[in-house]
Amino acid sequence: MKLRKVLASLTFRYIAKYLLVLSMAVFLLVIGLYMFFSYGYFRDLGASLVDEEDTLQLIYRGQGLPGLNQYVEDQRANWHVDRFHYLVIDADGNKLLGDLPEDTAYRDFDDGWGGFELALLEWGREVDVDFLARRIDLETQYHVIVARNYRDAVEKGRLVLATLFRTMLVTVLLGLLGGVFAAARSLERVDWLSGEMARIVRGDPSQRLDASREKGQVRELAQIMNQMLGQMEALMQGVRSVSDNIAHDLRTPLSRLRNQLSQLRAGLPDDAAADVDQLIGECDALLASFNAVLRISTLEAGSRYSGGGELDLGEVLQDVVELYEPLAQEKEIDLQLQWLPSAVCRGEADLLFQMFANVLDNAIKYTPAGGTVGVRLEAVEGQGSRVTISDTGPGISSEHWEDVFRRFYRVEPSRSAQPGHGLGLSMAEAIAHYHGGNVDLKDNRPGLRVVISLP
Repeated sequence: MKLRKVLASLTFRYIAKYLLVLSMAVFLLVIGLYMFFSYGYFRDLGASLVDEEDTLQLIYRGQGLPGLNQYVEDQRANWHVDRFHYLVIDADGNKLLGDLPEDTAYRDFDDGWGGFELALLEWGREVDVDFLARRIDLETQYHVIVARNYRDAVEKGRLVLATLFRTMLVTVLLGLLGGVFAAARSLERVDWLSGEMARIVRGDPSQRLDASREKGQVRELAQIMNQMLGQMEALMQGVRSVSDNIAHDLRTPLSRLRNQLSQLRAGLPDDAAADVDQLIGECDALLASFNAVLRISTLEAGSRYSGGGELDLGEVLQDVVELYEPLAQEKEIDLQLQWLPSAVCRGEADLLFQMFANVLDNAIKYTPAGGTVGVRLEAVEGQGSRVTISDTGPGISSEHWEDVFRRFYRVEPSRSAQPGHGLGLSMAEAIAHYHGGNVDLKDNRPGLRVVISLP
């Protein structure tokens, strides 16, 4: 799996593409050079045959056939690999002299040029060799064929091409192997950065990346990310401090106002007392919101829960369901509970109760009459417990799933449809993070599923 990840990485793909383009460029360059030198070789070979033709005509005009015979014999005696080969025949086709057989099958080209293949002995075995030939006429009674083989050039060309091919193959393999190691190293650094960032996001935002173990651009990137984390933490703390200060500063005068309204109500008639009761209810709702904001800030600012007490999540959920059963029956909602007696968790019972209550309250609030709300508890091997609270209400579109966990955020249609302050899911997420868990939203088709995972 790791090898597949390395091969799919951007670094390895870039190196592989570079090797492919480089190999193709080198291959085309080699082919071009081979064609250029081959053209030069055969051009020189043809020129040497033309020169030899002029020499034979000159010798024949000066010394006749005996002189031509002596020249051919001298050339045969001075043996070397790419020497000239001759055949002299008369007008009737009879061989007069030379070392080429008269029954050779020639391939005639243009302007007296030709070619043939001849089997020569080499170290006791026959080897087929290609020749380039030139046919000339000595007056009208003799015909001469002068030829020269180009076997040496062909063999050298094949040797060079085979060597280059093997070299390119080895180079590509070594380059790919180096690309794997380079990509693995690069991926290791990226995984380290991703893991550290995930750890900071899931844990304490005040933590920073340890850039001392890295060098070069990775270290510079880690330092820049630390600066970004510092700025984000400062902005988050500024926003939280504003809401916390507002909640803290307004809670005292609001409590004083509520007490004064309670004292004022005692001396009022029943019709006026009903209006005062409504005002007292509004004060209680505002005080509950301020207390929730301060509680969320306390949970977010503190460390994770490290207590040793274990509690049964099934019992906590059963208490929450029993509390909301009358409300569900009043709205004609089918409230279902499934739990496992062995699902345990370390945590504070009152906080977990409040978390489940907030989520279940939202589910019942937004589920229409005749709908269904399900509460399911299951134990996930090696991961802890998972609580799923689902409903058949209108749900929340996926583009708002991250926003609903922000304080005071509410999806636009719910602002006028249902009362609330947009703190329920924020409180649930803060409590889950405090216990080392998390809260996720899923589409229930229809409705919404809130999945709470606890270690």
